[in-house]
Amino acid sequence: MVKNKETLIADLDYATQLARSGENAPLVGGPIGLMWGILITLTFFIQWGVLSGTFGWPANTLMYLWIGFAVIGGLGSTLLGRKVSSKPGAHSVANRVESYVWLMFAGLGATLFIGVMLNIMFSGGSPTLFDIILITLFAGQGLAYGVVAKMTKLRILHIASFLGFTASAVSFIFYGQPEIYLIGAIATLFTVVMPSLVLLKKEEAQHDR
Repeated sequence: MVKNKETLIADLDYATQLARSGENAPLVGGPIGLMWGILITLTFFIQWGVLSGTFGWPANTLMYLWIGFAVIGGLGSTLLGRKVSSKPGAHSVANRVESYVWLMFAGLGATLFIGVMLNIMFSGGSPTLFDIILITLFAGQGLAYGVVAKMTKLRILHIASFLGFTASAVSFIFYGQPEIYLIGAIATLFTVVMPSLVLLKKEEAQHDR
């Protein structure tokens, strides 16, 4: 009986620590988010410039663009991930949830990309199907931010979640048009870059206390 009571107390203490770590620890993924935000913004902007003819570059530029995107993004995430994982509070509940949510988000993006490629190769689909990836990933951003926002109660993440869902809906207007990538580039500044900068500032302020 005593052992059961001690076990129950230990479980309660552990649950309390988890709750506190999720509520009080700063989110440390700002550098990774900022890197991806800048990279996505530039990539979407260049894609718009190529598809619209504004830059006068050949269409095969897009192949090199997205290969570069994948390589730079992958290397950047690996290098920054090591640095981020060594920060105080990096293994708090909030940070682990954020990490898992965005990992699943990356899985969503990879699945959509593979699916579109398969459709184009075997079903004669149009390259405009890639527009669906942009639209869906903005909605995915809204979901990912929303989950972390509910846990951390950070206002900036609630705003980012709303903007992600809004960007997804607005992007439908431009489906099949080059302008969808210009809209995507502008929207990414507000849905990824700005929230990441705010989180970086909050993290620095919390560590300076």
